[in-house]
This record gives sequence, structure tokens and C-alpha cells, in this order.
Amino acid sequence: EGLRMINIFISCSSKDHVFIKTVIDNMTDLTDKYNLIYFMQPYNVDTPMELILNRLGEADLFIVFISNNSLDSIFVKAEMEEAVRLSRLGVIKDICSIIIDPEIIAAQDYRIPEYFLNSRIFYTQSPFMAIELIKDFIFSY
Repeated sequence: EGLRMINIFISCSSKDHVFIKTVIDNMTDLTDKYNLIYFMQPYNVDTPMELILNRLGEADLFIVFISNNSLDSIFVKAEMEEAVRLSRLGVIKDICSIIIDPEIIAAQDYRIPEYFLNSRIFYTQSPFMAIELIKDFIFSY
């Protein structure tokens, strides 16, 4: 039986790029079975939202890094809304939220869609802890 590549969409704010880049750079050992899809604004400031949401439609798993930066990002908001829609359709199998901002409490933050409160939520300010959480999450698929 051929192993199908598992696509993981990572939603984040470019303002958190130091944290996110650390995570992504340390997940290169996943490449044979897992494919990470991510867009780092503003480096691709010309990337149309439509293209990003189309790529999201290829995802099996959705991971969002939640911070005040990402919750205030129109891109991340749109990605989260689309992830809810695709999850309800069964396209996205699972959602994982990693809260990297110590001020944010998921259940008390109106910017986090209620749908996300029913899936996994982790709190960490460490990119290396985030990597372990992500690996635990995706290795169950």
C-alpha cells in the first residue's frame, strides 16, 4: 500500500516569523511523509488570498499559531474561517491551535472561532515545545 503524503497547513502571522521559522526549520526531518504548506507574509505580499485558500483546500491537517499578531491578521482570520468550513466538509481531518502569546486564553478570546475550542489547544512560548506538540499531533495520522 503506497503511503499518501499528508499535507499540513500552517497558519501564522509573519510578525511571529522568528518563532515560526524556528519551528519550520526544525521540522525538515518530516519531509518523506509530511508536507508543510505555509505562506510567510509579507515576503510574498503579492500572494493572493485566493491562492492561499486554494492551497488550504489540499490540507489534511490545519495548525494555527495563535498570537495577538495572528488574531489581528486578515489572512489568518480568513484561513481559520476556511479551515472551519473544510473541517465540516471532512476535507481537513483535524485542527490544532498552538497559543504562543501568554496573554491569550482561548475560551475568553472572542477572536478565536468557537469551532476551534472543540479541537486541540496547546499553550507554549517555546518553539521547541511547539515542534514536539506538532509532531505528537501529526504522527497520529
